[in-house]
Amino acid sequence: MTVASKSRMSPGLRMLVWAVIAAPLGYLVGKVLASTEDAGLWTAPDLGWSDGLALFLGLLMLLVGLVTIGVSTSRKLLGRQVDPERGAPVSREQAGFYALSGWVLVLAAVMMAAPVAVRVAFDPVPPMIASATMIGLIALFLVQTASNITLWLRSDELMRKATAEICALTFVILQGALFLWAAGETLDLLPALTLWDAVSVMMSAYLLIAVVITWRRGLAS
Repeated sequence: MTVASKSRMSPGLRMLVWAVIAAPLGYLVGKVLASTEDAGLWTAPDLGWSDGLALFLGLLMLLVGLVTIGVSTSRKLLGRQVDPERGAPVSREQAGFYALSGWVLVLAAVMMAAPVAVRVAFDPVPPMIASATMIGLIALFLVQTASNITLWLRSDELMRKATAEICALTFVILQGALFLWAAGETLDLLPALTLWDAVSVMMSAYLLIAVVITWRRGLAS
């Protein structure tokens, strides 16, 4: 059974709204943490810009995922989100589809934030902890991949086309951007990037492109 894509707010647009809300809250939390560090209450870990970006994206996806799961528990509330004109309760299959979508976001959030969080908690990271974290990430990756395939099979044609367009556009843009950066890096014109830097940029680009595509295709209307 496929799931209709008619919705008042797409996951991508919802994520953008949460980003707008989370930005000032994150700034306030940062100010509080900075003041407590100045007071000598704790020492901030040495994190790069991509680490901070990964933690922000992880928190954002976690919030959106949990909200999606919460809404999916009420078929009537979810019905008003999916089709605000009718407002009829969705079927069990549709509720399960959105619940699974939320869990996929939660898994992605954990995968994105876990490497940085472990480094923050353990500096340096013991080999046993690093190995256990990596095994856990591989297991989560396999579960998330299977879940994404399930979502793809249960989606309707419009959502499949939008997903394919998002992936293709992300690949084309990042392929060119990473090539030009690598060329500049080789010519000693640009600073070196790590794979983690590239992954953080890739995830950010994917989410931004997802917002644009879902809005352009009318999935966020």
